[in-house]
Amino acid sequence: MALTAEQRTTLAAHIRANTDPDVVAALAGRNDTELTRLYNLDSGFIAWKKVVTPDEYRGAMVWTEVDTLNAGAARIWEWVTNNFTSNLNADDANIRQGIADAFGAGTTTRANLLAVAKRPATVGESVFATGTGTDATPGSLDFVGQLTTSDIGRALNENPGA
Repeated sequence: MALTAEQRTTLAAHIRANTDPDVVAALAGRNDTELTRLYNLDSGFIAWKKVVTPDEYRGAMVWTEVDTLNAGAARIWEWVTNNFTSNLNADDANIRQGIADAFGAGTTTRANLLAVAKRPATVGESVFATGTGTDATPGSLDFVGQLTTSDIGRALNENPGA
């Protein structure tokens, strides 16, 4: 996904304001390849996944807990998973509510599903993220994926800074 002009401006400002010595050195030498590598490393910002695959959420299931779902919760879970053929967008609060409605707070399945529904954002993704970004309160990603050297180069070239 290509960055928008606004995102390129935000990225350039972030790179220039970054105090990480490796980023500072790469920027000083205008090493876009190294900047790309650094911005594609995992950050400490935890985000909801936009895609949780059927294999991931099936593996998180405690099947004896599925057996005890009542009719209403079972219908919610069937809707959420589309019979285990669809990816889940854990960034969607409605999907997370469906999980909460189907599996109570004390169930292992609910805890497992929430665990597979989040991940560390890359440094680049975290630049555009919103929210707290903690394990307890993951954030949302506006940009998902790896930055390219073209993204870095274009951001810095279009936004020459001070």
